[in-house]
Amino acid sequence: MDKRSWLLLLFFSILIWVVPSNTYAQSDSMDRDQVFEFLGKAFDAQVSLSEQGRSMDEIESILKPYFTEDYKSLFIKENVIGQENLYQTYGTDFAPYYIPFYAFSERTKVVEMKDEIYVLEYFPGNGEGPVSYDSHYEGLKIVKEQGSWKVADYLHDEIPEKVINKAYPEKADKKEVSKVNLDKKQLANSLVFGPNFSSFKTFMELGVIFRNENKTLLFGLL
Repeated sequence: MDKRSWLLLLFFSILIWVVPSNTYAQSDSMDRDQVFEFLGKAFDAQVSLSEQGRSMDEIESILKPYFTEDYKSLFIKENVIGQENLYQTYGTDFAPYYIPFYAFSERTKVVEMKDEIYVLEYFPGNGEGPVSYDSHYEGLKIVKEQGSWKVADYLHDEIPEKVINKAYPEKADKKEVSKVNLDKKQLANSLVFGPNFSSFKTFMELGVIFRNENKTLLFGLL
């Protein structure tokens, strides 16, 4: 083998070691499409556990590329059932720690924070059918574990407000307008009807007239 062939062999050998097989999981960040692809594979891994009985080592190796150790343990505890040293999942209406049934469309929001990625979607309430639920958010937190992106938490009511505001800025603006209007209303009420005696005394000193349908009260100058 000549020198050039040796150099090419060395180059490709280094390339195999340097380039990870799971590029989106090893990179510093993931774009929206990569996040969706990652979660789709994570969900497929969970669903595949219902196909046949497996050893616990096999189950853990299937889940490991997509979930942190803590999340993986919680999922196995809640969903995996053993029988004669073989384990698998079974269908149920209540399946905690599965990847939510996201639309993976514009309805599904991806928010990147420092060293964390949040994926959330708003689900309007459903009062019909065998399964009913109130309007709510469902979210996932993805973090780096040993250099790879992995699902770390399932979030329901625990989604940080700053994440919701960043995902749905239009709702944050409405909240801000409502808060301003409420503050104005509270300020007006406190000036006229509130328990602040000094403000009330000022009205009296200025000879403010309070009228209603039946009578007029005049507080003259003191």
